[in-house]
Amino acid sequence: MLNQMKQIQEMQKKFMEMQKKLQEIKIEKTNASHSLGVTLNGAQKLESVRIDASWFTLEKKEALQTSLCQLINEGFQEVQQKSAPQAAEMMKDFKGLNIPGL
Repeated sequence: MLNQMKQIQEMQKKFMEMQKKLQEIKIEKTNASHSLGVTLNGAQKLESVRIDASWFTLEKKEALQTSLCQLINEGFQEVQQKSAPQAAEMMKDFKGLNIPGL
């Protein structure tokens, strides 16, 4: 039991380290004209949104919304692809603890 507690504490430490590493991964997505951009990190947090003033017209409202959603979704897909190896490594470590459900 004591050994498992030590292992769990070690895993918590590794998890925190992994979270830090994931936050260091930066994904930037822009549209073709570079008038819209988003930055996301590996912890799947949206860090910034950049919108050129040319988008600030009523006629472009729907296009702006659609384009932002597309950029954000593409960014999250890329984040997941880049962070998947670290998550898989972490799960491999958890399996060694013999905790039911993992």
